[in-house]
Amino acid sequence: MNHKLNTKEIGQLLNRSAAQLDGKTLDKLQSARRTALQYQQTAQQAPVMAWLTQHGLVGHHSTTGHKTLNWGIATLLLLVLLGGSLYWQQASEHDSADIDIAILTDDLPVDMYVD
Repeated sequence: MNHKLNTKEIGQLLNRSAAQLDGKTLDKLQSARRTALQYQQTAQQAPVMAWLTQHGLVGHHSTTGHKTLNWGIATLLLLVLLGGSLYWQQASEHDSADIDIAILTDDLPVDMYVD
């Protein structure tokens, strides 16, 4: 039972099995196959992928389009990371103006004096 089948043998087995089916069942199977193939051909693309395909950035015919897309994605990722780190750095800094005003108006809480 450790016999591995290749695609030719599988095709032959399927053909022999299909020959044993009645005509009505074969018609239903062919109809289902046509429907599946039509659905596969008309599968919707994401709007971004459709736009990239339309402008030649993604396609099976060009490898430069894939390189351009990869560089674009890498650049976008770098910009997002840089923007996030700058935002995080700015948000984490203490606003010393509030502390200065509190010192000048003597409104500092006691825990500010404790080390």
